[in-house]
Amino acid sequence: MSALAARRTDIHAPLALACALLVAGAALGLDRPPWGPLAAAVVAAAALAATAHRSDELRLAPLLVVAAAFQLALCCIRLAHGMHGDLDPRTVYDPEGRALLHGAYPHSPYPVGAVALFAVESVLGGSAHEANALAMVPFHLIEVTAVWRLRAPFVAACLALWPANAFFWAFRFDLVPAAAIALGVALAYRERWHAAGWPLGVGATVKWTPGLTAVALCLWLLAQRRPRAAAAHALGAGAPFVLANVPAFAVAWHAASAPYRAQTARTVTGESLPYLPLRSLGIARPPRHYYGAAPLPHWAQGAAAVLQLIAVAALVVLTVRAATAPLALARAVLLPAVFLLTNRIFSPQFFVVVLTCCACAAALTGARRVFVLLAFATVANAILFPGLAGAPERAWASVSALALLPAGAAVASLAGRRAR
Repeated sequence: MSALAARRTDIHAPLALACALLVAGAALGLDRPPWGPLAAAVVAAAALAATAHRSDELRLAPLLVVAAAFQLALCCIRLAHGMHGDLDPRTVYDPEGRALLHGAYPHSPYPVGAVALFAVESVLGGSAHEANALAMVPFHLIEVTAVWRLRAPFVAACLALWPANAFFWAFRFDLVPAAAIALGVALAYRERWHAAGWPLGVGATVKWTPGLTAVALCLWLLAQRRPRAAAAHALGAGAPFVLANVPAFAVAWHAASAPYRAQTARTVTGESLPYLPLRSLGIARPPRHYYGAAPLPHWAQGAAAVLQLIAVAALVVLTVRAATAPLALARAVLLPAVFLLTNRIFSPQFFVVVLTCCACAAALTGARRVFVLLAFATVANAILFPGLAGAPERAWASVSALALLPAGAAVASLAGRRAR
């Protein structure tokens, strides 16, 4: 009788119930760190576990409805509670978007596509950070749909409803490059190389990490002696990047090129992966806050950059040597995650892109169990910010390690797997 009842229970019901509980908890203010993210993870994990053995019954349309309702409800509740993320959504998004609308290109730390996004959000009404929360919902649905098209419904469900990134969904715009990466990979999976380049190129105008995936795929196509496909993909990726940047560079070169020129000046921060070994060896000293620059010798800054370059180059080589397109895609899609995880500056919202990249790789390789590592990583990351902004170093360094090390292990595991 219990088996018959289970068959009659809609597979989407546990997911919808979990989302309703999470929304109720947010409305009551029970989602605050440190215990809120842990409780939310338990609720979501239980619902996903209940559907794991019946994932073939999942359907895209109901999943998207649940995901959209979940994110919209959380956005509205958090905005009603006065939550606003860190300083950038208030002090950068609004003034830069309005400056562009008034004909003056701002001196921004973000690329041209991001500034254009701020302007669009300013037009939508209210403040840009409020509009941003609602504008990110379609991008979340795009990335879920793209992972679904990789023939991995359970992975798509995990990406759709995992609550640990929900805060960063609303108050940052990392869902735009995340959706671009997932959509580009889904199109490339169907050998639509030119079309696959466009979302990756658009994503690179907002945050440049999607461009890493496009470059790796072009190199793989050349290694496979498919120059026409490589040229088509390069044209698709390059066209939106050129169309967005050339006019801005022509009108305001110094301001529009600032995000690209300023990157070399960035130093290792206390929340980054390079900080952990440097601190354990006594080379780095703790900053005042985990997001601050850590005092350390100049040579250590260069060593961190070199190690990042080695990690990215090694994965590019693995991608080029892939024997099949799915394997090449699984490795190429991990490049943004590797770049972000090994970067000298790490921000908690980077996990939005990291989780999406890992979800695509897991879909292509069939490695569903890697989500256990990613669950630990994202929950620790949700506790880190904003919960430990003023905590002592021992607390935030430990939680940062619990976020970064499992994520690094998950990426390494996925990079070493064969295609499904």
